[in-house]
Amino acid sequence: MWNALTWNVARAGGLTAYVLLTFAVAVGLALTLRWQSSRWPRLINSELHNFLSLLGLVFTLVHVLAIWIDPFTHFAWSEVLIPFASTYRTFWMTLGILALYLGLAIGLSTWLRPRIGYQWWRRFHILTLLLYVLVTLHGVFIGSDSDTWWATALYIGSILLVGTLLVLRLLKSAQEPERTLPAPVMQKNKRFF
Repeated sequence: MWNALTWNVARAGGLTAYVLLTFAVAVGLALTLRWQSSRWPRLINSELHNFLSLLGLVFTLVHVLAIWIDPFTHFAWSEVLIPFASTYRTFWMTLGILALYLGLAIGLSTWLRPRIGYQWWRRFHILTLLLYVLVTLHGVFIGSDSDTWWATALYIGSILLVGTLLVLRLLKSAQEPERTLPAPVMQKNKRFF
């Protein structure tokens, strides 16, 4: 009974975290596209994005903890937290571990945004797309449900949603005029060498 419980919690936690990540990335891309209306203002989208991201991290931690305590898998902490330490599908497990650390770093950067500034935060936040790719590959190639029709549909739907929004965002970027910073203004009686 305990084996079934921990394994099902691990599976459900991982899949739930993936769905939440998909929606968080989708809402984030929609924010960059400036899709909003008076009924659904940007502030709500921003808060929804933050909530989905945080909830996705919580379910990721549930997934990792359930994998660790599962008596069937017998993973040590090092195998769950250190890249390339696991002997079970080492590469795909490592992608999941790297995604965990990248997700934590991106979340931390959001809290540090007032200190690091908006531009650096935004540059760092682009790594969310790498996070999404790592998590997708981890789930597809190591997930115990990846061979089922519904998990395949989930991954394909997620990739189509995020991929479509990313293409729309890239097209919008290509159409936007290039932003330039104003030239520094020289003060009277001061020379710049």
